[in-house]
Amino acid sequence: MQFLNPAAFYLLGVIPIVVALHFLKLRRHTRLVPSIMLWLSTDEDRRANVPFQRLRNLLLPLLQVLFLLLLTCSIARPALRKPGFMPGKAILIVDNSASMSSTEMGQTRLALAKQEAQQYIKEVSASGGMMLMVTNAPGTYIQQAFTTDTGKLQQAIKNITSAHAPRNLRPVFDAATRYAESSQDNIFFISDTFENLPDISLSVHKIGVGEQADNVGIVRFSAEIVGNRYEVLIRIQNFTGMSREFDVQLAVENVSFDDRRVSIRPGKTKSVLFSGEPSGLEGKVMRVHFDVEDDFPLDNSASAILSAVSPFHILLVSDSRNSLLPDLLKSYGKHVKLDLVDPVDYHGTGDADLTIFDGGTLTGREAFEGFSEMASGTHLIFINPGSNLPFIREDTPVVETETALVRVIKEDESHPLMAGVSLQGVLVKESWHRELPLWGDSLVETEKGTLIWIGQKSDNQLLVFEFDAFNPETSNFALTIPAAPQFVYQCLAWFEAGISPLQPLLFQEGRTRHAFRTGEQVRIGSTMGDIGLRIQKPDETMVELDNPIFTQTDQIGVYTLFADNTELERFTVNLLNAKESALLHSSVSTMPEDSTEAEAGLQPIAQEIWRWFALTAYLLLLVEWWFYHRSGL
Repeated sequence: MQFLNPAAFYLLGVIPIVVALHFLKLRRHTRLVPSIMLWLSTDEDRRANVPFQRLRNLLLPLLQVLFLLLLTCSIARPALRKPGFMPGKAILIVDNSASMSSTEMGQTRLALAKQEAQQYIKEVSASGGMMLMVTNAPGTYIQQAFTTDTGKLQQAIKNITSAHAPRNLRPVFDAATRYAESSQDNIFFISDTFENLPDISLSVHKIGVGEQADNVGIVRFSAEIVGNRYEVLIRIQNFTGMSREFDVQLAVENVSFDDRRVSIRPGKTKSVLFSGEPSGLEGKVMRVHFDVEDDFPLDNSASAILSAVSPFHILLVSDSRNSLLPDLLKSYGKHVKLDLVDPVDYHGTGDADLTIFDGGTLTGREAFEGFSEMASGTHLIFINPGSNLPFIREDTPVVETETALVRVIKEDESHPLMAGVSLQGVLVKESWHRELPLWGDSLVETEKGTLIWIGQKSDNQLLVFEFDAFNPETSNFALTIPAAPQFVYQCLAWFEAGISPLQPLLFQEGRTRHAFRTGEQVRIGSTMGDIGLRIQKPDETMVELDNPIFTQTDQIGVYTLFADNTELERFTVNLLNAKESALLHSSVSTMPEDSTEAEAGLQPIAQEIWRWFALTAYLLLLVEWWFYHRSGL
């Protein structure tokens, strides 16, 4: 506690005067006596009334001294010193991602974070108000808009629920930056880890919760029918420091079906395969689960809808006899149905899932007329199309054929099709240089321009090779092992995923059909229509779909798509995130020290409490007045 007006303590010099006056005061009383002989006793009383010998009735002076002390303290303006925000707004972000569900000492990390947040808003005030946000929310990140009402903030903190999705900090921090109005505004982030925080203009104060936790979790899962057998493959990782042994159970529609005994050494992973006759299992929910004592139960189970690998119909329109492409397409999988058609015999894509045009085989107006009648959602690959590329306006400038040798100098490593692929060693003797449309994205570039690009025109997706990619006489692309086959396989998987009624927005190699990860967005295919679509989440809440992108995959379990009251499809959502399952944590001081307050963007706030001293002094004065008149002193 500190005093904002310490000069008021000079008033304490009045206290000795009050005490002295009390003892020096002669207290005489008028009495009626029948005789003068009684004056003798009065005279003796006068002689005995000597200073400092009358120590009776000390309660009144004691009350008076206490009154003066309290009055002096109130004039000195006592105040409590506490940390606070610098002038501006405060944004409190609470991490409610999957790892915050980890249990420690009977409490989850999220519960600890909420306790920290509750304490924090009690100790800190902001002149511009405080906003509460979370890192994962199906709707808005904002739980409470800017307010100075601590009651509203406390209730909003109590209402925060845990999400099963991993952290995605960029959107919430971008939103917080937009709501800030000056550089004095501050962000306070409560989380179990502070890895890969977005770089923003505002200062971020880190408040850490949680300690090291033990966990064993599923990090990969797939379920499908291959040939005449079903295969359910899981990969389990032991994040603890000791060996763990437990039973892994396979259930069909929550009915126990099979089990395996598993032993995993510290820090290692183990794959477990369930396989058997698929009769009667197609379309059923296959769920694996294990009971093990750890701090994170969310990754102890995973599920998927068991389905056969659907045939993938590819139509190749080409007159090339030296191309390596047909053999490469056939090697993609046994489910590939490949039809080869000469350009002169091409009369439309028909029921093909993917159509590949090798060598610019369609020309002029006929090409545009043919593609204008193409069904929505058709997938196309063009190889060495030249100037006769559909969907490109005729007046779009195209550079003549580049006959000089060019090499790859730049790749879009962020695109899923380029994941784990490097085409830096590709040399091309002859290529085209085209100005890309606004809807096109470059994947691979040479010093002369774009070599491979991808785009989506309306509902049609297309991939364009601006050179004769599979002719060894023109380019060494097809001979670049393993980069070229891997790139082609990833492109085929990308397009194959696009023919599903439920599609991921981002491609992931080796994923199970209709199985997604928490936090992943799901595209509802155009064949599903858009009238009366609803999705039932694992907690049985219903979500109306007002657009073809479903974003509320924040719970682990089975989701059901309905059209009105008719069930159309089911899909599953699992965590399958090794980083979340590792339960990382960061130990960060919750409040800055006094020596670093200025650097941390905080300054002390003095909360005056003189009113309490003044009120107590007033009450004490009333007591003294009552006692004085009651005793008749």
